[in-house]
Amino acid sequence: MDRISLLPDDVVFKILSFVPTKVVVSTNLLSKRWRYLWKHVPKLDYRDPSLVDTEHWRASRFVDKFLLLHEAPVLETLHLSLSRNCPPSDIETWISVAISRRVRNLHIYRYIPSTGPIRLPRSLYTCETLVSLYLLLDFTVDDAPFMFCLRSLKVLVLLFAKFSSDEIVNRLLSGCPVLEGLILIRRNDNVKNFTIAAPSLQRLIAIDCRSQVPGDDVGGFRSLVKMPDLVKASIKVRHGDSKMFMGCLTSTKRLALCLQPPLDSCPIGVFNQLVSLSLCTCSLGWCRLILNHTPKLRVLRFEQRQAKFYQLLDPLKRCCSSSVDVQTQWEQPSSVPKCLISSLETVEWIDYKGREVEKKVVMYLLENSRQLKTMAIRSLKSTNDNEKLKMLQELSSIHRICTKCGLSFT
Repeated sequence: MDRISLLPDDVVFKILSFVPTKVVVSTNLLSKRWRYLWKHVPKLDYRDPSLVDTEHWRASRFVDKFLLLHEAPVLETLHLSLSRNCPPSDIETWISVAISRRVRNLHIYRYIPSTGPIRLPRSLYTCETLVSLYLLLDFTVDDAPFMFCLRSLKVLVLLFAKFSSDEIVNRLLSGCPVLEGLILIRRNDNVKNFTIAAPSLQRLIAIDCRSQVPGDDVGGFRSLVKMPDLVKASIKVRHGDSKMFMGCLTSTKRLALCLQPPLDSCPIGVFNQLVSLSLCTCSLGWCRLILNHTPKLRVLRFEQRQAKFYQLLDPLKRCCSSSVDVQTQWEQPSSVPKCLISSLETVEWIDYKGREVEKKVVMYLLENSRQLKTMAIRSLKSTNDNEKLKMLQELSSIHRICTKCGLSFT
């Protein structure tokens, strides 16, 4: 600590910004010089694993004290992971204070079930300093008498947010002119037709979760506006018509899909830039359709996993289907897709079960992929040794068709 004490204040502040705020505040006991340094650290990061129902009062008082005594000219980051019983009024107040301190990164996480929805302060809708905004669980985006103006916002993450109307979604996104990254995880959000209109987007994750309310009329993702800068997208949609937005994803280089089976006539466009495609095994019907429209595809991945809540933000970890089974039907293309002839080098299959439809896909790819170098297949963790041995024998017999390709099975 003596060596750190010799460093300039700016360097010390930078170091402390990587330390949990509770530890930062405790440094005031080290020496006279350290007594007030914590007040100038431009970051409040309160993520206490002990936050249970009885702890919300202590957390509230800690955050109140930090924000009251904080003296940095700009609050770079406010990151709070809060108890489900933390009063909504406290959270609303902290957000307002952070905005008055010119906050750049505002990340609020709230455990469920919670005590009630949080209504965002109107000042948030016109905050010019915000660069990233993460609102996870039970936040309500109200209609406002003025336009949204988040001119610096580049990353927006909304998990289970609620909106006062369909139109408010359009107004929110149109008020973010430089938005580059968007994560939307939807469930019972009051929106019937969800349209994503953000031409500046480069990265998109859109997940439409199953409704938990019996008889609820849940709206699906209605459409996307053309996004020429989009390079990475992960789309998981249970409701809605996939053909409404597939044509707007053609600029992507990496794409992950978990969708309802497509119509044969579904217009999807040509994915001239796509080099990596991840398909959920509930969406094998898309494999035949998309392979014919991806002339430069190099990596093809199949996977289906049911994930716990904390894994929701991983674009490849949760299936939109209620079933853990792969799609049972698959028809091979009428002609060999161009990417199999000239570009596909790697195929991965995660949680392989050895079902007939899976074996058909594997055999077709081995028979027709002329540039294929590696096929890596990983069985389910729950697969016993006898089942693994049977799968290995079946795959080995299939692999004899294409000995130039390296096959690994685990």
